[in-house]
Amino acid sequence: MRIEEKFTVAASADAVWAFLTDPERVAGALPGAEISEQIDENTYSGGMAVKVGPLNAAYTGTVAFELDEEERSAVVHAKGQGKAGMGTADMRMTSGVVALGPEEAEVTVVADLTVTGILAQLGRGMMQHVSKKMFKEFTEVLGKELTSE
Repeated sequence: MRIEEKFTVAASADAVWAFLTDPERVAGALPGAEISEQIDENTYSGGMAVKVGPLNAAYTGTVAFELDEEERSAVVHAKGQGKAGMGTADMRMTSGVVALGPEEAEVTVVADLTVTGILAQLGRGMMQHVSKKMFKEFTEVLGKELTSE
């Protein structure tokens, strides 16, 4: 499943980039996400819990970052194993930050998500609805945090 999003933030591109490249801050803004430890310079272990329709799914796994500081772009690869037979999840996300002005930035996100197990059986529509809701919550927290700085 492909997810494509674009949004603006009332903050400098540097502030937005700093937020998006801080795994702890990103996890704090993403409902159900947690970082448990840093494995190496670019890889972290953690978990993700999400409610999809009648199911509560929980995954543990890793997330790795490839950052291009000069271009303010990142490739994030997250993979997880579901608890209690939930299957697996694998996501590869590319994002970028562009300055629109001194205090406004645009963020673009393209993610390819593959799930196996019971969540895959729920169908694409349900998964897209949940991902859009999570993305909306994330962007709201991002905007509030950066505006308060």
